[in-house]
Amino acid sequence: MLSYVTDHVPKTTPYNRRPGYSMTPDYITIHSTGNPTSTARNERAWLTNPNNNVTASWHIVVDEKEAIEAIPLNEVAWHAGDGENGTGNRKSIGIEICESGDRQKTLQNAAELVAKLLKERGWGVDRLRRHYDWSGKICPRIFYDNGKWTGWEQF
Repeated sequence: MLSYVTDHVPKTTPYNRRPGYSMTPDYITIHSTGNPTSTARNERAWLTNPNNNVTASWHIVVDEKEAIEAIPLNEVAWHAGDGENGTGNRKSIGIEICESGDRQKTLQNAAELVAKLLKERGWGVDRLRRHYDWSGKICPRIFYDNGKWTGWEQF
């Protein structure tokens, strides 16, 4: 069973990373961190690192050991790249998949987490989106496969 930790960033975190806007999600958006050496703990720490000056956030990050919820699932996070009022940002739960460590275990954990979230909401896989679907960014890059997205289909 995947360890699930709730460690919300404060609403006072700089760069509007937790705007506190209410959200009723309709989708789950999948990302990969783009950092092959960073764990879920590292990614969570980055959200409140004083050297981080980016307005970007996500709801849950998952690695080979755990999942960490950084923004409540009923609040907006800035992860989809489709603007302040974009459906991806305003209506989807952002999940970051770490690229470090045991990739297969991390992917298994991510799949279990996503399946649990879908089941809790009575949703099918038609509610899943890639970051790419909202903004065209090659993300989750771990699923890209030179544009074939075979990893995405398998996930």
